[in-house]
Amino acid sequence: MGWMLLAVFSFVICLMPMTWLFAWKIGAVDVPKDWRRMHRKSIPRNGGLAIGLGFFLGCALIGIDSPFWGYTVGLGAVILGLGLIDDVNPLPARVKLLIQMVCSLTVVGKGIGARGWEAFGAFFWILLLTNAHNFIDGLDGLFCGCAAMEAFTVSLFFVGLGMPERAALSAALAVALLGFRVFNRHPAVIFAGDCGSGSVGFWLGVMSWDLFRLHGGVEIPMLPLLIFAYPLADLAAAVLRRILRGKSPFYADRGHLHHRICDAGISSAQCARILLTISFCFCALSLLIGVWSRYELASIACLTTACLLMLMRHRIVRRNSF
Repeated sequence: MGWMLLAVFSFVICLMPMTWLFAWKIGAVDVPKDWRRMHRKSIPRNGGLAIGLGFFLGCALIGIDSPFWGYTVGLGAVILGLGLIDDVNPLPARVKLLIQMVCSLTVVGKGIGARGWEAFGAFFWILLLTNAHNFIDGLDGLFCGCAAMEAFTVSLFFVGLGMPERAALSAALAVALLGFRVFNRHPAVIFAGDCGSGSVGFWLGVMSWDLFRLHGGVEIPMLPLLIFAYPLADLAAAVLRRILRGKSPFYADRGHLHHRICDAGISSAQCARILLTISFCFCALSLLIGVWSRYELASIACLTTACLLMLMRHRIVRRNSF
């Protein structure tokens, strides 16, 4: 599998310059025209196209035999295309949500193996992750770093479960994200855009759903919630905050966790490192419990995460007091 991952990584790296030029040609450029933006100059935002093409290459090299995974890859491509249109000419949020719902329902109906309330759970989970990753895509290197760690974690779960094809698909997505991160880390020269965050979130949702039902060393259905704890928490906080303020859940604001940390005086690069470390701790915690059953190390990971959060809070309070 190593040569396949290297091929995907190299392909994404080679594709990025053409993706960058293509963005300027079609107008997929993020202009810092309002107070929510964290950057000061216009930057292309179609990097998800390279991520998607890299993932497609990985799927081709793996050789997918299952029609269900063919549907999954194809429906993810639909969301990628929808996001690319939105990156050029912004679409109404309700239109995007409707198409995401249709794609999620279709993939559940085409063979995710769920019935009744479980099918509704699968639909809601996929839709949740599709949008949660869009919400955290606000800092250089943050979305792609978190998503790469999550995809690698899912891959390791499937290795432990003896499902090599699923593991290879997740790893291919992770490597495609790492190839993109070479150009997206601070200072970024290209953004993933809605085409990247939406499609990657969709694929991660479908890939990770089986982790609610398939377990290795221990049966804890909540493990996927640990893997995706950061994006899910940010999504839940954003929706609740907007509803309590009498706004639509689709109303864009500057209240995400990365906004709050940066507004406290911490640089965007430092903020991204803090949040990536927190995401890594949650992913490590899920592996320690679910794959290796190392509860003592899991306790250390919990303590480390708590200490990091307290340190971050102390630093923010201290900066605001001067």
